[in-house]
Amino acid sequence: MFDHALDLGHQIIKSNTKKGIKEIEIFYAYSNQKQITINGTSLSTQRAKEELGAGIRVVHNESIGFSFTNIITKEALQKTIEEAFAIAKSSPKIEGSGLAKKQNYKQIDGIFNKELVNLPVEKITQDALDYIDGFTSIDPRISTVLSSINLNVTGKALVNTNGVEAVAKNAYYSADLIALASEKGKSGAYTFDSVFSRNHDVNLKEIGEKLGKEAIDNLNQETISSFDGEVIFKENAMFNPIAVVVCLATSADWRQKGISFWKDKLADTVAIESFNLVNSPFDLNSGRGIMPFDDEANAAKDIEIVKDGVLQTFLHNQRTANIENLEPTGTTLRIGAGPSFTQIPEQIFPLSPCILAGDMSEDELITETRKGIIINNFAGTVRDQSGIFSGVAKGAYLIEDGVIVKPITGVSISGNVFDIINQITGIGKEYHLANNLLKTPIMKFEGIKISTK
Repeated sequence: MFDHALDLGHQIIKSNTKKGIKEIEIFYAYSNQKQITINGTSLSTQRAKEELGAGIRVVHNESIGFSFTNIITKEALQKTIEEAFAIAKSSPKIEGSGLAKKQNYKQIDGIFNKELVNLPVEKITQDALDYIDGFTSIDPRISTVLSSINLNVTGKALVNTNGVEAVAKNAYYSADLIALASEKGKSGAYTFDSVFSRNHDVNLKEIGEKLGKEAIDNLNQETISSFDGEVIFKENAMFNPIAVVVCLATSADWRQKGISFWKDKLADTVAIESFNLVNSPFDLNSGRGIMPFDDEANAAKDIEIVKDGVLQTFLHNQRTANIENLEPTGTTLRIGAGPSFTQIPEQIFPLSPCILAGDMSEDELITETRKGIIINNFAGTVRDQSGIFSGVAKGAYLIEDGVIVKPITGVSISGNVFDIINQITGIGKEYHLANNLLKTPIMKFEGIKISTK
């Protein structure tokens, strides 16, 4: 995957340091995705895309230059370094700029399953047909919209002038599945499920049957009046808005800029005592974020971020750590509109975030709710810095006297993440995976406004 590219990288770094370019980083990203999409009750598209690219960062007198290419030749890499160096020479200084130092990385077995890598596209096609068979066997009124099944083979490698050489490969199977029922021009609410596996050990027909039954139930959704009550967030709602807002607040970059809601809260209570957030980059039961190092090639670490409601640490990239004379936490990502090799490593976020489970079953969370709602998804506006959110509760059900009584529509919720994590009234004991990334239980909150049209 990277052997030739790494050899070229070392050659290019050696020749350019002799020319006086002292700090160079070459980041390679590889992606090979096979995808099948499903619309209605039939296969829609089948795609296969493979890409290898390089992003090159040059640090010159604390100024940064960056350029990238998807042509991996000596000539293309040399041109890209020259572009990055020219940008660095004309850019302002950024305090703390620097590259990762040489270090050891923990080996993680089980994240690159060669049998999965070689899974033929016919198997993925059959999975899609099994999913269709599952929901159509329930009722002919059921269809799907933009469901997708993916086989993802990814890798990243990094070399720099500090002697770093880091290589990691990853393979996983994922599916984002939707079902809805329609009758006489009336459509029910969408039902959702997702799949993440490193072994292709899934039964999509069973998932299709489950979503089909939920879709029929949702065909009879009703409107309700506004009321005060508790809200149970299932895993996808836990990811956004809860986890996204909380994780961004732990960024040392945000704290140094003065925009983190928790900028003055280190070692202070920020949530109810039962709330715990960790980074678990070596937990094979987690999602796609399991990696031995981050996108700067700083070693990944198990980190207690919030323990018993108390903020334990802020997360650092190389630059923010240099400013405070600390060690980076191995939690830097390259995130943006294009492939990762087209992005500068600056987003600080846990590689593999996990909210620790509690002691209540989902049934207990429901039976101990006098009046409230349980929601699958949230769609709306989130102000990451302040924690304020407002939007539509998707896949929502009304709970009365400890029983789910009916699916509901036209329900909006609003609140503040930093307030409601201090008003948690129940935490599930079972883990779920949201967005193929966050490992989380479901949770019940007070302090959320429930509104209707």
